[in-house]
Amino acid sequence: MALELTPLATLPPAVDRACGPKAPPPMRLMAARGLAPLGPADLLTALYQLGVSDDATLKSAAMKTALELPEKILGGALGEKLDARVLDFFARRVWQKPKLLSIVLYNAATDDETFRHLATLCREDELEIIAHNQERLLRSPGIIAALYMNPKTRMSTVQRAVELAVRNQVRVEGIPLFDETAKAIASSGALTPEQAAAEDAAFKRAAEVAIDPAVGLSLTPLDEKEAEALAEAAAEKAEAEAEATEAEVEEKKQRLVDLNATSKIRAATLGNAFARAVLIRDTNKQVAMACIRSPAVTDSEAMRYAMNRSLDDEVIRYIANNRQWTRLHGIKVALCNNPKCPIPVSMRLLPHLGLRDLKSLARSKGIPSALANAAKQILQSRSA
Repeated sequence: MALELTPLATLPPAVDRACGPKAPPPMRLMAARGLAPLGPADLLTALYQLGVSDDATLKSAAMKTALELPEKILGGALGEKLDARVLDFFARRVWQKPKLLSIVLYNAATDDETFRHLATLCREDELEIIAHNQERLLRSPGIIAALYMNPKTRMSTVQRAVELAVRNQVRVEGIPLFDETAKAIASSGALTPEQAAAEDAAFKRAAEVAIDPAVGLSLTPLDEKEAEALAEAAAEKAEAEAEATEAEVEEKKQRLVDLNATSKIRAATLGNAFARAVLIRDTNKQVAMACIRSPAVTDSEAMRYAMNRSLDDEVIRYIANNRQWTRLHGIKVALCNNPKCPIPVSMRLLPHLGLRDLKSLARSKGIPSALANAAKQILQSRSA
């Protein structure tokens, strides 16, 4: 969860005089507007204190001033040993400014939770700074999860971070398929710099077609412009996909097929329905399972997969054991018609089917005879 931004109980003397509880209202308003005689570090502390206050006028003025501060002032103050909440407050406002963000990331006073938050938002170079702080990664595994879930993080960086966790016996709960990812990394072995660079490039190309812009953001964008940019990018991508030719679709599929197992699992976890539709057919069982276990799988996708007789048995078994999905009529029918569904599950679902579905199953030659006979018996009992 995000660092809680609460008022500071103790203020530096200069800040207390400018905006503390005993400061005159005109002085507090001057501080909120950035006009009080304060040094850079004290100014940031004052703006934070007023920015989280209950006074709507002071809060609005402080927020406006914080957003408009010159980079020279911010750069000089963000490297100071400020309260972690002050650093978090301004980190949320400078994350799109690489020079200022790097100062926050190199500041030892920055909270681990701020690192995790920034790892969901920032770009490749800053993500590298975050990933190189191994002490923080081990102390707060949520940072590793945030790196993994941010599609802008290099694949080689993700691999190093997960390897670090495994090596130190740290389980990363925020990665939906951590065990599968760890196994895939262990089986692939260490990559040479050349191999790592090639896989980074391959994943980046695959992400262009398989991962939607907003994936990985654990918090709402900081402002309306960012939200609009994400929505516009998603709309443009959907429009391009609708107009894609068959050759273009095949080229997009190939980008996913060419990935190694570790990258495929990550693409399946972060990817859109297109990525899952391609990768669920992968011969590597871990990749196929990553697709069906992705948090983004919809009920309609699950039904299509339940109908597919060519998928791995484990995928069908996973759907069959998912109570949420087996409550849906369409999935019940699909599973009963799929010979890869475990017989006990099919037998349990049969009594919940309608007459038309039971008649179809009773005549079917593509399911186990025991199931077809059971369907006939249910029909006979209902007609009696």
